[in-house]
Amino acid sequence: MKLSKSELDAVVAASTRTFVPFNKLVLSASRQARPDDGQGAMSLPELAASIHAAGLLHNLVVVRGAKGAHEVCAGGRRWRAMALLVADGRWPGNQPVPVLVVPAEQALMASLIENVQREAMHPVDEFAAFARLVADGRSVEDVAAAFGVTPLVVKRRLKLAGVSPRLLDEYRAGRIDLACLMLLAGIDDPARQEALWSQLPEWGRDADQLRRLIARVEVESDCDSVARFVTVERYEAAGGKLRRDLFSEDGGKAWLLDAALLDRLAIEGLQGMARELQSEGWLWVDVRARYAHDDYARHGEVRRTRRSPTDAEAAQLASLLECLDAVEARMDALADLDGDDEEAYTALEAEADALQARQRALEDQMTTYAPEWKTCAGCVVFVGAQGSAEVKRGLIRPEDRKAIEAVRRGASEAKGDASAPLVSEPRAAVRPVHSERLMKRLTAHRVAALQAELMDRPDVALAAITAHLAAELLQGGLYSPREGPEALRLRAGDAHACLRQEAEDVAAAASWTAMEVARAEWERLLPEAGEQLLPWVLGQDAATVQRLLAFLVSCTVTGVEGVERECRATDPLARALELDMRRWWAATADGYLSQVSRAHILEVVTEVAGANAAAGMANLKKAELVAAAERRLSGQGWLPKCLQTHSEVGC
Repeated sequence: MKLSKSELDAVVAASTRTFVPFNKLVLSASRQARPDDGQGAMSLPELAASIHAAGLLHNLVVVRGAKGAHEVCAGGRRWRAMALLVADGRWPGNQPVPVLVVPAEQALMASLIENVQREAMHPVDEFAAFARLVADGRSVEDVAAAFGVTPLVVKRRLKLAGVSPRLLDEYRAGRIDLACLMLLAGIDDPARQEALWSQLPEWGRDADQLRRLIARVEVESDCDSVARFVTVERYEAAGGKLRRDLFSEDGGKAWLLDAALLDRLAIEGLQGMARELQSEGWLWVDVRARYAHDDYARHGEVRRTRRSPTDAEAAQLASLLECLDAVEARMDALADLDGDDEEAYTALEAEADALQARQRALEDQMTTYAPEWKTCAGCVVFVGAQGSAEVKRGLIRPEDRKAIEAVRRGASEAKGDASAPLVSEPRAAVRPVHSERLMKRLTAHRVAALQAELMDRPDVALAAITAHLAAELLQGGLYSPREGPEALRLRAGDAHACLRQEAEDVAAAASWTAMEVARAEWERLLPEAGEQLLPWVLGQDAATVQRLLAFLVSCTVTGVEGVERECRATDPLARALELDMRRWWAATADGYLSQVSRAHILEVVTEVAGANAAAGMANLKKAELVAAAERRLSGQGWLPKCLQTHSEVGC
């Protein structure tokens, strides 16, 4: 029996809307208009996460089956996503699911209309409908019971309904995804929601970028190391303000709004360890929530001495290395199997990490500081990246260098060697004008330029890799007795791909583009099968092999740093390439000037255009000053010191 759309709409309108336990729903094999082709705007796990966070926004279309079962004839992907939730234990098997029950003889046509013709209610409209119900006096619990969902689902939809109307329109138009909308919904101020969204670049409007932006002013309870050390419970008990993330797995995640209080609580929690260190005889102990490398850039460091292991320690080390070899062999065997067991592999990784931690702890026992050095040096206690207390020992403050030198001379004279260097002096450094973040951004551009230059210089690439291997193998390299025999002991990492993590604008740079074009060309030329690679290389002329080597070596060039230094490890390479960053970088408003102080901008303008030009800009507002300075610097080739190629050799 064929029905027109208007007739079908009448059937749908007359059909029963109700709730059916999930374990009473089965997919219909013959009444679905849309096949299971695996396609959709979201993957099944993403769709499952969305349903878990915001509830099922569109009912399924079903027909009654035998013994209380219902066959799903429209909504197969939603059913499969809900099956994932049940399998993962995030939903009970009898979770109520909203359905529309249609007559069996009209099910296929209903499925067709549902999937092709009939316009479904948009999620934004459903959010608004829930909000209206609560505004009309219904309690959250009443609404949840009426729709067969949990109160948490209702609260989530109310939060989504409270998002800025402009952003809801963006979501309706498909320009904001649900993951971003949920992050924005956690912020009660619509104006701030809009401001955060507008700060994201067009190419980076995704949940990860938005989460990082929010984290600049709020602290994510389950990601920030200091928050994990302090714990949300202790922060709340101290009166700390927070906002709960209703869209986390259990609604328990929070964003902490008082970073100063969080740091103070962390420092209080580290005091016990600080007292223990003070009792060891150190001259001073600093307690910090986080270790700031810039604050200790000018500190020297006492070198530890390593004693020979005792017989017991040597036996323990040998046993640990033997166990580690066995675990890694099992990991290699598991990785080679076609049916890779991810859970077993993860367990082996954890076992290997634990063995390595025991190895490091044992080696730490064999290294120590002489008591006389402790009287001139100090320690920093801080929260490490893993959310636990860590210690940086043996630091020498600039004002204590004379004292440590006197101790050094006394120790050296007692041994008959007045030149023994027991203290590692810091490199000379000037207080940086650039923040750690900006330094990483600038040096990322410098690395990209080095890569692009090196790609076209096979002679320098060959010299660089030869020097690297000589340092590794002839100057105390990376040999470890537990490594198995290999044809070559050379490892390479793609440093190029990591640069976007430090400088989001590097992808628009000419240096990045040049590398990407070359990569695409080499990927096109190289054989797909790994066993064909060596025969292919052997069949090429020398010039082709040299060009390939140059490109590959260029991909490994690194050197992104958050601290400004007089000398850098990449300086010899930059000198060999005669690197001129004026070819690759310019001081623009967004890329540089807006991220440094007014005083520094005026210093730069004075350097380039003279004191009179700078004086004329001194009273401008920051935004106006940045724009004016950008115009003044355009085409002048000015570079900050960290991007200049140092001519001195032997830093």
